[in-house]
Amino acid sequence: MRVLTSRQLTILTTDQCTAQCGHCSMNSSPQRRRRLTAEQICRYVDQAVESTEIRLVIFSGGEPLLLGDELFQSLEHVRSRGLRSRLVTNAYWAMDAKKTAATVERLFSAGLNELNISIDDFHFPYIHPQKVKAAFAEARKYPFDAVILVHCSGPDTVFNARELDELVGEKLPRMFNERGDAVPLDRSGKKPFLAVSNSTLQGIGRGTGLQLAQLPGQEDWPQKARAIGGCPWAVRSPAVAPTGHLVACCGFEVSGNPILDIGDLETHSLSDLLDRADQDLPLNMIALEGPYELMDRMKEVQPDLPFRPYYRSFCELCQDMVTNPVLRETLVQIMPLRAPAILSRREGLSKTAAHGSSRNG
Repeated sequence: MRVLTSRQLTILTTDQCTAQCGHCSMNSSPQRRRRLTAEQICRYVDQAVESTEIRLVIFSGGEPLLLGDELFQSLEHVRSRGLRSRLVTNAYWAMDAKKTAATVERLFSAGLNELNISIDDFHFPYIHPQKVKAAFAEARKYPFDAVILVHCSGPDTVFNARELDELVGEKLPRMFNERGDAVPLDRSGKKPFLAVSNSTLQGIGRGTGLQLAQLPGQEDWPQKARAIGGCPWAVRSPAVAPTGHLVACCGFEVSGNPILDIGDLETHSLSDLLDRADQDLPLNMIALEGPYELMDRMKEVQPDLPFRPYYRSFCELCQDMVTNPVLRETLVQIMPLRAPAILSRREGLSKTAAHGSSRNG
């Protein structure tokens, strides 16, 4: 039994997008052309059903709707295998009332459970906000499980909470408070559940080049991060990159990274790669100890490492740790030192899981 259990799988359908946002964690753009086929996606879904505990498939990118008919075939297959689906889009397709209505109807008919629509300052050079408004208004007519506006903001953004409420004509509930903590929301009302996933800007992917100030109200984030410990997404929320590789997460573009790229799904099954990830020492270090504890341990070995003075998230720190050659070399250097602690944590989690299974049985 795997200790690092995956319950959701993100399909990064393509690295192509109609936009080239300055904060894009995946470096997507109109010029990029890699994409997965419906045949590949359906095969991954079949493997997920047959050999994993994955129950949610998330379609992201790039822009998933650029796959055209192959996206809808994939959504229908997810539904046929009894899994739930979520899709993240920028609503470029909301060109007029007829096109908007037809696209939303087709998404619902294909079995999509949750629709997420991105909107923020960085999308506006490419996607007019009225397209998002039209897509959101049309989607809320259907009994999706949820229709979520994904809104990213920071100290210098212009389109913020007030502007978003004015655009949609109401104040929608926010999924996170000003400190970045998840807010318990009542999803028991009529479908669809409507809300804003109000994330904050991060210096990851293309956003690494942004000049970002420390976010107000998050001064205690490093302390909080150390208390959380392990990364909740590493391996537990893996992704399939447009290259056909299984990667440990979808926090930023990691296909080809020696730490976070798990392997090629054309030559290995999903189950085999998840088994490999579950036994991988550096992935366990990230998942069970977390980037902040690892940074502390690395500094014990080499105090003058080129870490930034402040990180806003696990992803920012992890990106530096696995992409900066000097940091990555030190991470590899401390692996033998961390192995006993990782084995102990895994044994504890295994015993807890076994105890829970026996009680449930």
